[in-house]
Amino acid sequence: MAGTGAAGPPHPEGRAALSKYAGNVAGICDAIDWGHDDPQQGAAEAAQEGCGVIDEGGGDINSEGLHFAGLRGNLNNVHVSTLKMNNVQQESLRDQKKNRRRLQILEIARSIIATKGLRSLKVRDVADAAGCSVGSVYNEFGDFDGVILTVNRETVRALTARLAGIPGEDTVAQLYGLAETYLEFFAENANLLRSLFEHRMEDDRPYPDDILQMVMDAFALMHPPLVRVLPDADDVKIALLSRTLFSAVHGIISLGLEERMVAVPPQMLRQQVTQFLDAHLLGLGILPAR
Repeated sequence: MAGTGAAGPPHPEGRAALSKYAGNVAGICDAIDWGHDDPQQGAAEAAQEGCGVIDEGGGDINSEGLHFAGLRGNLNNVHVSTLKMNNVQQESLRDQKKNRRRLQILEIARSIIATKGLRSLKVRDVADAAGCSVGSVYNEFGDFDGVILTVNRETVRALTARLAGIPGEDTVAQLYGLAETYLEFFAENANLLRSLFEHRMEDDRPYPDDILQMVMDAFALMHPPLVRVLPDADDVKIALLSRTLFSAVHGIISLGLEERMVAVPPQMLRQQVTQFLDAHLLGLGILPAR
């Protein structure tokens, strides 16, 4: 066959000698020592030296080829990280579903109490409306008391926030404002507020301290204005007076809004509350005699 290059001497075994051209074939193994007595050994050394470029990170070439332990380790780490991320996402989805169910149960219970009263609230009705089992309701709140108490906590928080918004620049006006705001809140949320005072724990367990403290904090909003108008009174007297005023106003409003009796129109009820405060503050010497 005709060729463009000169042919070299024939190989003893009838094959062309590749050691001289190994560097050209490998591309990266061009550091062969042509003056070495053993061309094949020189090519092997050069190939090993050139292939060191492949394994700068400390790997090696063995009889089975490249060592992929590091690569497999990285892939395993990626797999584990993916599993952890998936678990976090699944837990997050479960938590979101749990929170949605909890909020749904509370909203249903709150709606029933607000429209029909505490006595109409039944755990089976709440579970059916929420599309879950009675056991799910108990799992979320411990027991049915837990549902009612959570609704009551929301009610007293809302009441306290409304009362706390009364301006305090005019002390006497603040006292009247507290009474009027309580009347407005009661008229808007009569059954919810009654639930706060009517609920009795199962098995005569004590009422939770945190709710009692929340109610006392609502009472305490009357404390600062009373201290200002009665600077000589001690703390015990102020505390008892706050409780008396709150209880009296609550009783007037509660009975006035009671539909089973002769309900008092809101405007007349407001006048009654104002007249009570007039008489009480006058008796305390807070208001001047007319």
